Amino acid sequence: MCKSARTSSKPRYDGCVLIMMTGRYHLPLLRMCILSISKNWNRLPKIIITNDGSTSIVRIRKALRFYKGELIVEDWEETEIYHKQAQRNGLIKYAKADPFGKKMAIILRYASLFPTLWVDSDILFFKDFTVQIPTLAKGINLGGSEDWRGAYHEEMLTALDAKLPEKLHFNAGLLYASGIGIYEVFEIEDLLTAVHPNYNFLSEQTIFAHIANRSLGIIWDRKIIENSPHDIQQLRPQAIKELIGRHYTSNVRHLFWRDAIFLI
Repeated sequence: MCKSARTSSKPRYDGCVLIMMTGRYHLPLLRMCILSISKNWNRLPKIIITNDGSTSIVRIRKALRFYKGELIVEDWEETEIYHKQAQRNGLIKYAKADPFGKKMAIILRYASLFPTLWVDSDILFFKDFTVQIPTLAKGINLGGSEDWRGAYHEEMLTALDAKLPEKLHFNAGLLYASGIGIYEVFEIEDLLTAVHPNYNFLSEQTIFAHIANRSLGIIWDRKIIENSPHDIQQLRPQAIKELIGRHYTSNVRHLFWRDAIFLI
């Protein structure tokens, strides 16, 4: 879909760095997500995008040339080298086996360097989100958005030897993280080794939910960032009202383009 990407310059947002990952198939989603940020946020964050290896850095930069804020695009191998130097072998194995492992590795790398906001490519923002981002605090800080139901990796929960609260419907698609040593403090190496090679698409989310349960928990509920299939067969676009954004997970991915056409 071709959508006008004419945007104006805005002040810089320095509260955190926005990090994302993309590739050949997710680049159109990422482009639209960043277009919604560019149009609707009052201030523009620095964005670091990791290429998962399925496309080229040149192609990613070309798709995002409209963005007026600071933009860095790098290859996955830079994050891989970072964790290899830290001897995080379990994480490297996870990243090689599953894209969600790469996502976790990227988040943990940058969270140790500065406050980060991870944004999945299938999120659209309808209003300014910067006022909703936590301010910098010392120590480990991690929290995410609310899902319409709890969805976790049961084998990972067994490895954690912990039960998450029934009301913790945590989603890691929009995630704030900062702090040195998250990997070691929460013994993630042991967790990944315990379930290897039986990862699934909820393994990363389960670990982050466990950490969030001991930290910031759910920062953004569904009144701020919607995440549900409530209108899965509706032709009318999402009613914005008080919403700031929406996460269009795989079961409602077609609605992403419906709302991108009408609302962005």
